[in-house]
Parts: sequence; C-alpha cells; structure tokens
Amino acid sequence: HSRADAILDEIVSWNESDPDHPIKVRGHVLVWHSQTPEWFFHVDYDKNNDYVTAEEMDKRQEWYIKSILEYYTGEDSKYAGLFYGWDVVNEAVSDSTATYRTDTEPGSDKLSDSTHGSKSRWWKVYGSNEYIINAFKYANKYAPAELDLYYNDYNECDSRKAKGIIQLINDVKAAEGTRIDGFGMQGHYTVNA
Repeated sequence: HSRADAILDEIVSWNESDPDHPIKVRGHVLVWHSQTPEWFFHVDYDKNNDYVTAEEMDKRQEWYIKSILEYYTGEDSKYAGLFYGWDVVNEAVSDSTATYRTDTEPGSDKLSDSTHGSKSRWWKVYGSNEYIINAFKYANKYAPAELDLYYNDYNECDSRKAKGIIQLINDVKAAEGTRIDGFGMQGHYTVNA
C-alpha cells in the first residue's frame, strides 16, 4: 500500500487545504490478468505447486477485493469518500479472438512466468468468465453504494472487440448480485512520422 498511500495522502492534504476544489480518485484495478502474480493462483502460494481449484480461487479473490475496498473506501478508512469509482476488471477481452481472454492467448509469455502480458491465469483456473462475474459480485458486496464500478478495456473502436466487450458487460449485468455502472475506454495511441 505504501506507494498508493503516499499519493493518496497528498490528495487528502490538498482536499483539506482547498475544500472548494477537491480532487476525486478512480481506483484501478481489482482484477487484471497482467497484474496478478502467478503465485496467487497456486497451492500454498507457490508457483511450483499445482493450480488451486476455482472454489479456492473464489475465496482468494473475495478476500483480496474485500481487503482493498475496505482499506481504501470503507467508512473507517482515512480515504473514505475520496474515490468516485473503481475499475473492477481490466482488459478481459482478447484482441485476437474478440471474446474472453484465455490462458492460450498468442504472445511470448508462458503460464509459468511470474507475470503475464497476454495470457490469463484467471481463465486457466476457472475455464470460464465466472471470475469476472464474481469480481463484480464481490465489488458490489464490499464497495460503498455511491462508488461506481467499471469494466475497463482498450481497442473498443474495433467492431469485433466491441462486440466481445458488450457481451462481457451484458453477462455481468445478467448475473445475480452484480453491479456495473460504466465502461472505461482507455486509449493506446501512437503517432509515427
């Protein structure tokens, strides 16, 4: 938490000294294939051991989401009221297939790597979009009602990928106990001379 807290402490200090111009924060991100370390998915948190079951991963995912949201947005948090929204899941739709990102995505990363650029260990453990649905259930359960919950992705301007993103959003909306308030459209732009 130390790096994030240091930045947030500066924002809290600003907001206290200039209450007429408060800064609000968007949290990023609870579930992302490229930021969850490989060991998190294995028995005894050791990447040399077998993958855990989907049931065990649910417990880990809920613990993590609960811990982060309570720490940063809970009523007893020193950051309570600072956040306006949170990205719950990030980049879970594949550029290559325009559907859910799996553990067999093209790319040079291997599942045995400590982190991943393209492949999803979440999919490796679950074999379905259940982890996405559960992430939005847990976020809805532990986030304050006024905190917006988002799905975030890029390349939504590609019509094939846009269909995959819409499917993901509809799947989340159709599930019981979930809440999704918006979609973050992130840009990766390059200008070549």
